[in-house]
Amino acid sequence: MAITMRRFTADGSSSAVESLMDAPESSPETTLLWVDLAGEDLPDFADTAAALGLRESQHEFLCGNRSRLPLHTSSPASVATVLHRVTTSTEESPQTTRFRFSELRVLTAAGLLVTVQAVEAGQAPLGLQNLLENALRSRPRSSVTASDAVAGLLGVVLREYPVALDELENAIEAMEGILFQEARLDAELSHRIYQLLQKVHRFDWALRPLESAATERAADAAESSSPGEESSTWADLIMRTRRMRDRVELLRSHLENAVALHSTLLTIEQNEATRRLADASYAQGEQSKKISAWAAILFAPTLIASIYGMNFRNMPELGWAWGYPVAVALMVGLSVTLWAVFKRREWL
Repeated sequence: MAITMRRFTADGSSSAVESLMDAPESSPETTLLWVDLAGEDLPDFADTAAALGLRESQHEFLCGNRSRLPLHTSSPASVATVLHRVTTSTEESPQTTRFRFSELRVLTAAGLLVTVQAVEAGQAPLGLQNLLENALRSRPRSSVTASDAVAGLLGVVLREYPVALDELENAIEAMEGILFQEARLDAELSHRIYQLLQKVHRFDWALRPLESAATERAADAAESSSPGEESSTWADLIMRTRRMRDRVELLRSHLENAVALHSTLLTIEQNEATRRLADASYAQGEQSKKISAWAAILFAPTLIASIYGMNFRNMPELGWAWGYPVAVALMVGLSVTLWAVFKRREWL
């Protein structure tokens, strides 16, 4: 088990705590006990949670079985929130940017801060000890609170988003270049557009808890007896979070326009293909009419010639002096008549 426990004081210094049984008694206003663990440490955390006085619902929240705690547990000294980190990595084949989201569960009580990092493979964990020391040492104070630590964690998580949003914006611009400049429409481009739209939704989903946590803590700070600098800190975090969400909404708008344009271009291309198929069918029909007309025109003389070519004994026309001219005239007359009929009907 790799559960880390440290005790922070108002001056930003910290000391390791080996065991809760050996830890000296201290005031929650002057010290802060930080307990950090990873996902694989949760099965062994039950005894430590009991020693810390955590309720069953709080333990379930840290284990990931709850996304929120009941509202009645909320207080200026009690916070339960899930912060979503985002990191980027470049994959060589194909050349794409991968976005990794992971949870940082934060639970606070009077003089207590518990963090659980769920880190994906290939993602570096946050150095929470240095982050907390810097956050608690950033300005002079007479006391240390979990709210100060949560503000520091939230600020660090937010610092990861601009770089990731820059990468996402570059990917969207590359996609738009293919769509607008090359006018290429294929299944790969459609898949890419919807993948980017899914990533934008994922960013919006990850930023919502950050804004909610900052807003709730800002409200608690405003209701305190001496809000002062703490209120301005939370107001700054809220502004930064909303700025990130505004960027996400702008990227979502770009992608929705790209989806609409892509669908329109596909419809136009399908209509063009349908028109070409109809033109080909029409041309084929015209050719079929011409072939049928000429076949009918040639059929009449062929029929007469076939009858007189049978050479039966009792054919009175064979001994008739006008038989040959009449037969030829009949063949020519039928052919000309059929040609005139088909010409009038515009088959020829």
